[in-house]
Amino acid sequence: MTDSSLIPTDSLKNQRQNLRSQRRLKAWQGVWRFLFLCGMTGGLIWSVNLPHWLIEEKSQINILGNERLHEDQIHAMLDLSYPELVWKLPIHQLQQKLESQPPVETVYLTRQLLPVEVTVMVKERQPVAEGTMGIKTGFIDEDGVWIPGTFYEGAKDKPSVNLKVLGLTPQSLSYWQDIYPLIINSPVKITALDWRDPSNLVLHTALGKVHCGTYVNQERFVEQLQALGKLRTLSSQVDKKRIIYLDLSKPDDPSVHLKEIPQKSD
Repeated sequence: MTDSSLIPTDSLKNQRQNLRSQRRLKAWQGVWRFLFLCGMTGGLIWSVNLPHWLIEEKSQINILGNERLHEDQIHAMLDLSYPELVWKLPIHQLQQKLESQPPVETVYLTRQLLPVEVTVMVKERQPVAEGTMGIKTGFIDEDGVWIPGTFYEGAKDKPSVNLKVLGLTPQSLSYWQDIYPLIINSPVKITALDWRDPSNLVLHTALGKVHCGTYVNQERFVEQLQALGKLRTLSSQVDKKRIIYLDLSKPDDPSVHLKEIPQKSD
């Protein structure tokens, strides 16, 4: 009776001891795992803050793709403070900052660790016309974005354009995307638009000055250019020096204003 009753009691004790040992082992494993993770995290934080992860000078910012803008101009637009941890650079914000500048169309920024540097890939806007807005001079791209001429002062490659626009306003710029494709495809070459009088858009063409009156819309402007195309042979019929201007304010009834021929005295 005594021996047989002790067997299950010893077995239970052993099981309890094994369970306690397993719990203690798991507890120590949890502690060591926690300490290991803390060490790894601390080491990672320490390593990313080491000096060799710093952007310390402009030479670590590679500017690519710029055609007219100087690298110094783009550095000024970035407005970075040195030194700066490469991890902390606000890439998205820097991209938006550059793309808000009139001469810049799109920007891509990438970070590199070995060696530590940032690459800025710039795509500039392409001016298609030179213009005046009030007392300011500048350029326009095909989307109607006004680019102040100051951006190209001392540029390594100044914009070369064959079209001029005088008297630009924010309103006339809003028409540009509609007008520009028509101008470059005009049946008669157009070299300038004079918008200084809002009530009369004047075109400088191969036939001379053309008065269009108030710009109404793209459809009306198409009609005026079509009427201009029908007058292409005018220079073979009338001495160009006699033409004061062509009036296309009524495209269905164009008129030509000529200088009078001085009468010869007897």
